Amino acid sequence: MPLDHTHVPHASSWLASANGHPDFPIQNLPYGVVRRKGSAEAWRGAVAIGDQVLDLAALSAIHSLGQPADSALRLAALPALNAFMAAGPATWSALRHALFEVLSSGADEAARHAARSCLMPQDEVEHQLPTRIGD
Repeated sequence: MPLDHTHVPHASSWLASANGHPDFPIQNLPYGVVRRKGSAEAWRGAVAIGDQVLDLAALSAIHSLGQPADSALRLAALPALNAFMAAGPATWSALRHALFEVLSSGADEAARHAARSCLMPQDEVEHQLPTRIGD
C-alpha cells in the first residue's frame, strides 16, 4: 500500500500520549485483539494509539464512520481479524483513513467524544492471537 496523508511526520492526535510515542503514534495504528485483564469479556478488535487501545467493537456500537469504513470497522471489531484481512486493501485503507480522522487533532468534538469513551489503557488489557490459524 502506498504511503499517504496518514503517514506524514507532522500529523498529530488529540490524544496527547500518541504525539511522539515511540511505538504507537497516529501514523502507526496496529490492529490487535484484546479484552480487559482478568475479565471474562468477549475478545474484540482494537487499535493501539499512544498508551491506549481503541476498542473497535465499542466504537462501532456508538459512532458512524460512514461507508465503506463502517463495514470495515465491524469486521475489524470481531474476535479474530481473518475476515478483515480477507476483505482486502480497499477495506483496510477505508478503515485506516477513518480512524486517522477520528484520532487526529483535527477531529470534530463528536468524534473525539466517541473515541475517548472507547479507549482503554494498554497496561489494562490482555492480548490474544489476532487471527484463527487453520491447518
